[in-house]
Amino acid sequence: MIVKMLNEPKPIPRRVPDYMRKKGGAWYWTGAMVTFAFLYEVITGLVILMYYQPSQAYTSTENFVNNVPFGSLILTTHLYGAYMMIVLVYVHLLRNLFVAAYKKPRMMQWLTGIILLALTVGIGFFGYSMSGDVLSADATDVGTGIARGIPFIGNYLSLIFFGDGTPTSLFHRMLGWHIVLAAGIGILFLGHFLMAEYNSIMPSHKEANYVAPAIDEEKPEYKPWYPHNMLFMMQIGMVTISSILIITSVLAALGSAVPALFSPFPQVSPSSPLAASVPAYPPWFLLFVYKAVDFSFMAGPGPFYATLIFAGIPVIYLLLLPFLDTSRSLKLVDRPITLALAILGIFFFVALSAWGALTPGIAIPDAQVAAFFFLPILVVIPLVYYLARNYTRTGLDGVHFSILSITLVFLALTALGMGMVLDALINTGSGIYYVPSVLLAVAIALMVTIMYYTVWHSKNGHLIKTSKPLSRKARNALGGGFTLGAFIIITVIEPFSATSTFQEALFGIGLGIVFLIAAANLRLYRSVALGE
Repeated sequence: MIVKMLNEPKPIPRRVPDYMRKKGGAWYWTGAMVTFAFLYEVITGLVILMYYQPSQAYTSTENFVNNVPFGSLILTTHLYGAYMMIVLVYVHLLRNLFVAAYKKPRMMQWLTGIILLALTVGIGFFGYSMSGDVLSADATDVGTGIARGIPFIGNYLSLIFFGDGTPTSLFHRMLGWHIVLAAGIGILFLGHFLMAEYNSIMPSHKEANYVAPAIDEEKPEYKPWYPHNMLFMMQIGMVTISSILIITSVLAALGSAVPALFSPFPQVSPSSPLAASVPAYPPWFLLFVYKAVDFSFMAGPGPFYATLIFAGIPVIYLLLLPFLDTSRSLKLVDRPITLALAILGIFFFVALSAWGALTPGIAIPDAQVAAFFFLPILVVIPLVYYLARNYTRTGLDGVHFSILSITLVFLALTALGMGMVLDALINTGSGIYYVPSVLLAVAIALMVTIMYYTVWHSKNGHLIKTSKPLSRKARNALGGGFTLGAFIIITVIEPFSATSTFQEALFGIGLGIVFLIAAANLRLYRSVALGE
């Protein structure tokens, strides 16, 4: 691939068709969202690095939050920026999986993407563990147990990644690996980006006639990168940063009302008497592995083998996917096995994570584990095959089929919840379970209705209706109103204290809204000046 790129260079950056910048076009730019989240992490991480002391990890972290101007806002948004980046990497992965972006000519691009996913989870783990609080101690205990469980070289790997057992050694290793992985992500991302530009963004299936290789050849009518793509990417970047600021700051403003697992603030020190009251959680994005360790049949093998089975095997499958699915078809209905496994993967990830959050450290009998895994498999695989086989007869298009697939994931999760609630209701007879059982039943009925009407609409019309666009005068007036609102917000938040946790949170909410307004104004400008 590298030799081909050098011998057959193409212009960078590439132009793209207009539909990639219109309504719904953001799905073609999920990689750009990851990029902006990563850039935000690099900038805030460099600021934190100036104050972080591995020899006094917890003290320096608390000092940064409480005494450094806007330290609370920077640290909390750095944490949730990492969370956002991980979520966006998963979204990017799933989007490319569903549109078959792992097929030629993007096989190497897909493989580097999977490695970037692993590096992102790794850097998230080490960053999460650097604060020195009780959750950091729990996470490093789990990580050390996994490393030591590796046959033959476990103790050496534990020493390399987690030090010699002293806190200073541990946090020096954490900081070192956090920086090394950040550099690794930056270097590998550059290669991933160049391959993406060389191969072109995955065009719509219709444009590619639903067969691989799907290549978007530049046409004379394509708009230049500047200003069209540049402004669109700036708009995406502002929305991404706004989301990080607003979500984090709202949680920060809620303070102690937020559960420890999702709190943006460091928890108490491991030596504090209050440490025993904090559940032993790893990072939320590793909860699915954490819960797998609690399965009774994993008690003997240990945490390394639980990680290998429940995290390693899925990664290996994703790496092998381009070589397993060699058909040229890009249609989901021609890839029922891939689709069914993707739906099951989403379900098991979410359900295991929720299970780990609700029952931390509680052993799970083998019978429950078997039911948890086999019942969804027995439902999802036949249903996906049925929908795929009846695709032509029902007239489903790509939009409708995507709605059915997403709804099916939530239906499986809701049905699992209904089963757990009914089991508790039958065994305890407690009236506390009546309300959730009714709500879950309503949710199941709603999702079944959505699936029915999706199929019905596919026969009788489109789900998406067009609306009359705003006039130029109305757009200018709206942009002026947005700008005025942004100035008012800046005036209000400017006097807020830079060392008050609550006021910093309010400042973050206001700043996030300003970024959102800037994105809206960019969208209006693109509409008025560029006709998009």
